[in-house]
Amino acid sequence: MARRATPPSPAFVATVQRSVRDRARLHGLHVGFGEGRRGTGITLVVVKGERIDVMRHTPDLFDGLDLDQEVVRSSQTPEGFELMVALIRPKRERERLADERRASELAGDLP
Repeated sequence: MARRATPPSPAFVATVQRSVRDRARLHGLHVGFGEGRRGTGITLVVVKGERIDVMRHTPDLFDGLDLDQEVVRSSQTPEGFELMVALIRPKRERERLADERRASELAGDLP
């Protein structure tokens, strides 16, 4: 029987957020954070800046965190470009959790 997701520890979330914030500063990007909506979610990240910089450097912000990412939305605002990304537990951990399926998992892995 699959187990239910337990929320990530506040210390782990803080560590992830601090790492992302520090990396964003190196690239001149601004980040904000929100809570994930599901048990497998670690945090939501809103990356703000010039469109080309956001698109170019966002993958660098999450490199090495061993978390999966899903783009939630993107938008152009008067202040610049925004990209919202959900950082979630790796798929290998999500498969064992009850009631935690995402639309991106319905099609299976991409080649």
